[in-house]
Amino acid sequence: MGLFFLGVLFFAAKYLLLQLKINIPPALLGIAVLFCGMLLMKGIPKVIFNAANPLLAHMSLFFIPAIIAIVNFIDLIAAFPLALFFSIVVSTLISLAITGWISQRLMNKLNVTHANGDKPSSKGN
Repeated sequence: MGLFFLGVLFFAAKYLLLQLKINIPPALLGIAVLFCGMLLMKGIPKVIFNAANPLLAHMSLFFIPAIIAIVNFIDLIAAFPLALFFSIVVSTLISLAITGWISQRLMNKLNVTHANGDKPSSKGN
């Protein structure tokens, strides 16, 4: 039943995006709707959890098509290897810095304590 619900959510998102002529992946809209639904319900429905758990256990299989697709762009990769390398490294570092900054701010707002009972330092605020 959970897989059926996830499939319906995907195809509903695909239909909506085609009707509105918006060019984003339907899975992205489906995930956003699912996330908002879980926030409203304040939890994960058991049906969805039971359907998603086996999929998450084999998540690495979902990367195979993306890895194989690299073969289609081998000429582009060979033409600009340094630009590609630096753009990946810089975007990763920026993402890590922003994620760390946001998580620190959230932890300070929530007054989170460390495992040993100490409060986090307020340096850098």
